[in-house]
Amino acid sequence: MSSDLRVTRFTAIAALGVALLYLLSAPIGSLAELPATSASPATILHFFDQHRDGVLIAIALNGIAWCALMPTVFAGIRELLGEGGGLAATIALVCAGVEAALIGVALTFGALVAYAAPDISPELAKLLSDGFNIATSASAWPTVACMVGFIVAARRSELFPQAVVVLAVLVAILHAVTAVGFARSGAFSPSGIAVAGPPAFALLMVCVGVTLLRGAGTSRMPVARASTTVAASAGPS
Repeated sequence: MSSDLRVTRFTAIAALGVALLYLLSAPIGSLAELPATSASPATILHFFDQHRDGVLIAIALNGIAWCALMPTVFAGIRELLGEGGGLAATIALVCAGVEAALIGVALTFGALVAYAAPDISPELAKLLSDGFNIATSASAWPTVACMVGFIVAARRSELFPQAVVVLAVLVAILHAVTAVGFARSGAFSPSGIAVAGPPAFALLMVCVGVTLLRGAGTSRMPVARASTTVAASAGPS
């Protein structure tokens, strides 16, 4: 029981940490001003040169959020669901790891262009920026699979309310659009509908964290664990 409570709280804190670090990174890195994929090389270089320090700090915060804390959340969820999560919870965890790795690649491209901005040509800045956008779009594929696994596992238990499952469906849809959004401009470019993906995922993490903390506060065990306990107590004496 105490072990489950520790895992619940740790998972909740990790989920809220993902959202908090992401939200902090947006104003620090002036991410709302990030040039569109169709912007000229000179415009892209100017942005990274002007916001160099903020972008590097934002990349570090996002690295902690998406590459470290986010997979931890799904590892905790898998542990909490136990056998009740089944293969779906394992798929969600594995895909979260792949997603984290691809996001790490994207952040590396972003860090390179920001770090070298004072000394590189506009064309190289454009190339590195495109690498960042393509790697970000590629990370959407495992995100979709992660969400599908999470949705199936969540529906098999009573650990998360229906609203969280519905939000996960929305996250999956947004990332499915992102996964095929390789247009140079417009809604289906990396700077189009895709920009709604990370905020939606961060909101999902808030909901996951709050749900788990509320459950821990009321000492409510996950159904998968509770049913195991009941089955054990009902066994032969």
